[in-house]
Amino acid sequence: MAERTLLQRLIDDDPAVPGRPFDTSVATQSIVDYLQILMNTRQGAIDTRPDFGLPDFNDMASEFPAAVPAIARAIKQQIDTFEPRLRNVVVRHVPDPDRPLTLAYRIRGELVVAESENSITFETVFGSDGSVRIR
Repeated sequence: MAERTLLQRLIDDDPAVPGRPFDTSVATQSIVDYLQILMNTRQGAIDTRPDFGLPDFNDMASEFPAAVPAIARAIKQQIDTFEPRLRNVVVRHVPDPDRPLTLAYRIRGELVVAESENSITFETVFGSDGSVRIR
């Protein structure tokens, strides 16, 4: 499995040299970039894959904090479906007592590329404008 997406490889000005060693940091950044796209896309926005992206959580605002586990399940389902470089994904809510209205999740999984597995963790924060940041 490639450390970068097909599109990233196609538009690369400095294509990979055959036989070069695998770079985990390149794969990690590629996954972060892709998850940003995935989580900032609303389901139904892409005609060819209406299931791509997260549902609109505005309807769940009145159900907060009960909606927190449902959002975690939606994130996990999207990663399991659309990011094959990650396996055994676990998504957990990370409450912030200083900012109780901030919705943040920790995503953990195994990076599976180049016949190796590495544990990887991302922090995900939903902004007040509905955007999602991943780091």
